[in-house]
Amino acid sequence: MGSFNNELATLALAIWIVGSALFVIAIAFISYGEIKSADGGPIPWATLEMRAIIAFGIPLVILILGWAFFGSAAKRP
Repeated sequence: MGSFNNELATLALAIWIVGSALFVIAIAFISYGEIKSADGGPIPWATLEMRAIIAFGIPLVILILGWAFFGSAAKRP
């Protein structure tokens, strides 16, 4: 049973990594359009900063919550 839990944790981590990467890419794709449309004008740094915080913060919060609820409860050998 312990082997199954390790495999499940590894799968969950892999899914989290792929999901986080796709989320960051999606935020970058959305932001790129605004930067491109600035046409030499000022780049909206405040908007980009907020989106960067969202893009990296949400996956980090999910990782911390996942560890708090599932990782800390795992049995140690």
